[in-house]
Amino acid sequence: MFRILLLLALSLVVLSSCQKKNNPRVFIFTDINIDAGDPDDRQSLIHLFWYANELQIEGVVPERWNARSVEACKLVLDAYEEDYRNYSLKNKNYPAPEELDKRFANNSDEVFKLFDAAVSDASSPLYVLVWGNMELFSKIVSAHPEYIKKIRLITIGTGLMLEQDIKDMPADWEKSKPCEQLNWNGHGRNVIYTNPLYDQMWWLEMNWTYSGMFIGEEPRVMFNELSKYGSLGRHIKEVVKNESWAHYFRVGDTPSVLYLIDPNHEFDDPAQSSWAGKFTKPFPGTKPNYYTDYCGAIEWNYLDPCTTWQNHTLVKEEAAKTLLNRRPEMYNSLLEKLTLIYSKE
Repeated sequence: MFRILLLLALSLVVLSSCQKKNNPRVFIFTDINIDAGDPDDRQSLIHLFWYANELQIEGVVPERWNARSVEACKLVLDAYEEDYRNYSLKNKNYPAPEELDKRFANNSDEVFKLFDAAVSDASSPLYVLVWGNMELFSKIVSAHPEYIKKIRLITIGTGLMLEQDIKDMPADWEKSKPCEQLNWNGHGRNVIYTNPLYDQMWWLEMNWTYSGMFIGEEPRVMFNELSKYGSLGRHIKEVVKNESWAHYFRVGDTPSVLYLIDPNHEFDDPAQSSWAGKFTKPFPGTKPNYYTDYCGAIEWNYLDPCTTWQNHTLVKEEAAKTLLNRRPEMYNSLLEKLTLIYSKE
């Protein structure tokens, strides 16, 4: 009996080692803040930590330094630490809170050091997830264009180009026709997109697909279900207490993570349906590694959206549907995972 238990223990150690070795490496730029914008980044960070045993978190940059961004991250980390101690997360392959703490940039000077350390590891691609403005990221790769061969970029552009969203644009942004308007990734996005130097870079740009996270009553039901799971679950509600309109499982940036945690997904093929949705390669000749929202049979000119702008609402709905169709599976998987995580056995 002892021998069987010993072999089982050794098998678990090997499995844990293999799992860690194969975990996707991620580096996140986020506009997380406290009461100075959309709280969905705070929820998305909580969701990220729930999957910290399936991802290798190399860095988190809370770049809105003047909007208490570091404090917002520390609050999530504090909740994680409570759960780590109370539910023996160490035995469930989760990183120690102090290790995660080292991955946060506390100021702009630390960003370049963290990113350089992460990108210098050539053993596997570095997935760079952008949850907001791309200004800082564009400065980094402009200074070090050699980085683009080592990274895979996943950005949440969001649907700012919808007609009804123009009123929400920052006051200092130049206004143009909706079909030509910058999305929430800002000017830094166009620095990368319009420069031929980056045409070969692997880039998945989710402009409207992400909105499948918001549709229907299910996100509100999920919001209440998730709040039952430890300190991180309670924090899901705490982070939106001052925004009554956001009392649901909003996590608008989470699709960038869903792309990497779907257990049946091939990372090399965004055109394959996944929890993050389904995407297409609109410019295979000029940008062979660039993917964006899939619009099915709806007529859409990816090169010049203005020529087909009359279809933009239909395109958004079709793109969102590719995530929405897979959302129940993703929800169920998350709840099953949390039930195991928060078991004291």
